Amino acid sequence: MALAPKFAAHRLVFSDISAAAASAAPLHTVEIFLDYVCPFSAKLFNTVYTGVVPALRARSGDLGSRVQFLFRHQVQPWHPSSTLVHEAGLAVQRAAVAAGNPALFWDFSAALFKEQKAYMDVNVVNEVRNSTYRRLATLAASVSNGKIDAETIYKDLEIVTAPSADGSVNTGNAVTNDLKLVIKAGRLVGVHVSPTVLFDGLVNNDISSSWTTEQWLEWLEKNAV
Repeated sequence: MALAPKFAAHRLVFSDISAAAASAAPLHTVEIFLDYVCPFSAKLFNTVYTGVVPALRARSGDLGSRVQFLFRHQVQPWHPSSTLVHEAGLAVQRAAVAAGNPALFWDFSAALFKEQKAYMDVNVVNEVRNSTYRRLATLAASVSNGKIDAETIYKDLEIVTAPSADGSVNTGNAVTNDLKLVIKAGRLVGVHVSPTVLFDGLVNNDISSSWTTEQWLEWLEKNAV
């Protein structure tokens, strides 16, 4: 599936993208649909981010030149806080694009997966929504080494506490429209749960959250040809 330029930080490539675009052999695409408060999503992301990604970067002239990864937000309503944490991911993604530094989004995602229990049911049920957003904005700033401003992220997430000028009390926030778009992307391809992996646009149920880096690389060698 295509990726809108506004979501560019969701893409990971491992060689010169301009050279890849000019090549007669286009990149294979791995789309990982993940929920920030899903333990199995965390397991898959950690393997990809700490194992597969460095391996592909090391092989940028070989396997890495034939594949790209796309992060897809899979909001799952049975985890009510899923909406809030993915809104934070989208706010950080926006900041990463503005800064020309997509790594900021991936670093934040890694930190959020690591701290996911802090945003699960028991730890948010008695917390005011804007307070959860404030914690998420602080987390984003803390992992960016000063490249992301917590107040900027919070302002993109904050829900105002008074009706709008036209009397609306269902106002959303600055990333509500982005959230609608990423949810539509998952629905369009029939993704229901996380983690789900698509390869070249098709769901691949062989790929598991329990896969090791070696299993990922072996599978990519066979299929990204």
